[in-house]
Amino acid sequence: MGITRSPRSPGSWLEHTVLRPRQPRGRQRQTSRLSRGLQAVLAAIVIAAAAAACTDSPTASNAAKGNTTAPDTVLVMGSASPWTAWGYNPWSTNLNFPSSAGGFIFLPLAIQNWPSLDSFTPQLAQSWSVDGRQLQINLQPKATWQDGTPVTSKDVVDTLYLDALTQAGIWNDITEVTAKGAKSVVLTARPGIPMVLVKNDLFNGVMPYPSSVWGKYVTPELKQAVDSYFTQARTDPAAAAESPAYKKMTSALQNLAKVHPKTLVGDGPYKLVGMTTQEQKLAKWDGFYAADKITIKEIRYLGNQQPQVNSNLLSGTADFSSGWLYMPSAIVGQWLQNPDAHLLSVPGTFQGQIVFNGAKPPFNSVKVRQAMAYALPRQKMDELAWGKTKPHAVAPSIPEGLVDQVAQQFLTKDQLASLNPYPYDTKKAAALLEEAGFRRTGGKWFTPDGKPFKVTLEMNSGWTDQIAAFKVADSALDSFGIDSTLSTVEGVSYSEDLHAGDFQVAAFCCTGGSPNPLLDFQQSPMGSANNFTATGSSAGRRGLGFGPKVNVPGLGVVNVPQELDKQVHQVASGPRMKELTWSWAQLVNQQVPYLEYADFANQIAFSTKKFKWPAESSPLWRQMTNGNYLVVVGQEKGEISPK
Repeated sequence: MGITRSPRSPGSWLEHTVLRPRQPRGRQRQTSRLSRGLQAVLAAIVIAAAAAACTDSPTASNAAKGNTTAPDTVLVMGSASPWTAWGYNPWSTNLNFPSSAGGFIFLPLAIQNWPSLDSFTPQLAQSWSVDGRQLQINLQPKATWQDGTPVTSKDVVDTLYLDALTQAGIWNDITEVTAKGAKSVVLTARPGIPMVLVKNDLFNGVMPYPSSVWGKYVTPELKQAVDSYFTQARTDPAAAAESPAYKKMTSALQNLAKVHPKTLVGDGPYKLVGMTTQEQKLAKWDGFYAADKITIKEIRYLGNQQPQVNSNLLSGTADFSSGWLYMPSAIVGQWLQNPDAHLLSVPGTFQGQIVFNGAKPPFNSVKVRQAMAYALPRQKMDELAWGKTKPHAVAPSIPEGLVDQVAQQFLTKDQLASLNPYPYDTKKAAALLEEAGFRRTGGKWFTPDGKPFKVTLEMNSGWTDQIAAFKVADSALDSFGIDSTLSTVEGVSYSEDLHAGDFQVAAFCCTGGSPNPLLDFQQSPMGSANNFTATGSSAGRRGLGFGPKVNVPGLGVVNVPQELDKQVHQVASGPRMKELTWSWAQLVNQQVPYLEYADFANQIAFSTKKFKWPAESSPLWRQMTNGNYLVVVGQEKGEISPK
């Protein structure tokens, strides 16, 4: 369901878009961005893999063979996640792995209870314990694969080694992973790596798959190559990328991506019994260790563009949609006219941000960036684009780089009260521009060198809802006396412009919403993936151009992207994390390297006509915004069932 990434791996300007589904907080299997060498290798096998997908997947006639049940026990889920080329290889880079896999067909080890950094709901992992640098995971004793074989520690270990081929974030944290008997796995953390970060990368980034299918690719030579590569990468990443171990991993990934299983062998509560380009059909699997708690016998998982999802809900075809839902105001009004229809807007999923080119005048001036913060009517922008009733996005109360729920976890009320909320105020904007040497004549602003103050607002042409918001910004700046132009640019060119620093003011989407505030700052526009980029295909490019050496409150003069990279790998929850969160929040609020203008919400639509759902006050809605996990855990807790 969309592009995902490992926790604490760098983001990119275009990893997520507003009109594509995003899995908040990494609740499906995730992989970090591949290195340039691995990307090149995988590009060579795209055509062959796509062709194979057409023959390896069940057709609509296969779906008819699945068990059928009474209509009131069939849950129809609408998902804005169409799939056109798909297969059953979770390590394929060009084929869509079935969106219903995570949670329904395959179980994660545990699910994070957002916005807590160290609270998880057990799933495949029944329990876990910490002893020094070792994290022991104890698997559900009765967990079984859908081919009848037990789920064992080997399945988890093999998955971890195959995930290493895609540079999974967990391998930045550990030195070793071993089986301890048939049902326990032990991970040894690197010295200095907080265990809470190991758990976040493991539970948010690893989905175990069966060794009966994938174990043959985990050879002793592969394990040796992975161990050798990551050992060297911790001290000399450049040399590691040229090593024989890396070449071995590259070759292994190339071969792995060519594999096309005929079926999915899961361990979750549902089996895939049919799949087309528009629908996945799931039937309850009685071999699931908690099958007695699963009361929904069948799930039809629809994959459509967003307007079709809205139509499915309004027509009564779909009973539920979450994970990514966008209902414009007019659709919200129609949906809520039905007495059985409900819509929750759970804020804090991630942010939309306005970025300023900090390397070029006039936006290398703090006063000019602050003036723009006052001159942009963020609330009006959000209300026009996403409505006022059950909105999809709201303006943040304080632009400090965090969604409100995370900020309230790590910052005190007094700290938040001391920050600048930057309300829409053209008088304050004018005063700041005058302090920066600008002058207004005849209602128009002129730069200190006497030239008209002209601004180009750049936007990805595919982000239609954000375009609506930026039209408000464009009009407001013109009215204020700044000659503004809104330019929409195709996605690839847009990403290139931002990485190259070839822009004035632009939109950034989407980061934020992690329960780790340091991760939010590290993945923000001022982090190393987007600001003086250090790794990946854009390494060495300026990007945002903020700093990089800046006087950070409480830290002194530091290299911002490098310091964030260091902190996000070394600091666990506790007093130090709160201290650092306060430092970075002050920096973002005072110097405005970027400006939050929208905190996006997860809209969750559900109908009570056929099903019982949790009360709207239930923490299930707010902690598990992935629709698959919500439906499974809701049944396990007895809060979701057919009427």
